[in-house]
Amino acid sequence: MSVELTRERVVEINAAAWEYWRWSANQDEDWTREYLARRGLRGLQAGCAPEGWARLVGRMRGRGYSPDELVAAGLAFRTESGSVGDVFRDRLVLPYRDVDGSIIGFTARRNPATDDVDDAPAKYLNTTSTPAFDKSRDLYGLDPAAVRRIQAGARVVFVEGALDVEAIRRTGSAVVPVSGCGTALTATHLAQLRTIHPGAVALAVFAFDADDAGQAAAVRAWDLLTDDEAGTAGALVLPDGTDPAQLVQDGHGQALAERLSRPQSLASVVVDAVLARHDLTIPEGRIAGLRAAAARVARISAVPLSRVGTHLHARLAPHTDLGVIAGELAIAAAAAHHNNT
Repeated sequence: MSVELTRERVVEINAAAWEYWRWSANQDEDWTREYLARRGLRGLQAGCAPEGWARLVGRMRGRGYSPDELVAAGLAFRTESGSVGDVFRDRLVLPYRDVDGSIIGFTARRNPATDDVDDAPAKYLNTTSTPAFDKSRDLYGLDPAAVRRIQAGARVVFVEGALDVEAIRRTGSAVVPVSGCGTALTATHLAQLRTIHPGAVALAVFAFDADDAGQAAAVRAWDLLTDDEAGTAGALVLPDGTDPAQLVQDGHGQALAERLSRPQSLASVVVDAVLARHDLTIPEGRIAGLRAAAARVARISAVPLSRVGTHLHARLAPHTDLGVIAGELAIAAAAAHHNNT
């Protein structure tokens, strides 16, 4: 039987579950503290969802929460036979908090001891949609302290996962890291930041892998921005096969913080993604790539567009004159302006 929960009831259930998982993280069977220490995150307040079919369900029923409520809150699931089990089992758990500090959902990493096991469960799990949580809207790391810093003008950094958020926090960087925890960036994520500070997205930095998937993600993010935001947003292109959490684990936290303080422009990453589709070793490929890149970035204003021209020249020199690049950018900008009027 399904039940309808209020947002307040979901938050209450989440708080009780978090209390249990924090207690579990201090028991002998806990593996999360050692794992976090290895990742350079010693002392992080994480929860431990223990092994077992229904450990949380049993504890929560003892606290007065029904199985149907736990299913509706995304903490339990019901089998075809009617039995109810824990969604999060043998996992390190971290809470999504809202701008008021309430726990609205969870993200959880499987026990690394199962990483190489055949048919291992999903590496990360997030709470399903509930009256309190929506992965297309809510961002990990957007807690009250983060909100205050964004309102004061701190730069937001979008990263892929919760451990990346926590790793960047450990670097002492002035930025505010947030994550959709493996969920693709959405227009609703960005709208939420704009409600906190109108210029938050314009100042934001988007972290991407250096591979083809990372370039594609950069273009998708670019397409969600306003023209003004697209001209000022920054990017952090990560070395192949790594992420912020890995960099911190490897002792490169200070270097990461320095790169975050001086990000490259997102426009330049989009240009690189467009150029990668063309053969720049031949004149025809260079011209086609230049024109495609110019058309892609023409919507931004004159000053960042001139910086894009400098980046294009660096990529296409010595075969393509800066004057030719400037001309193509001007033509594309005029066409974009005509299409928008």
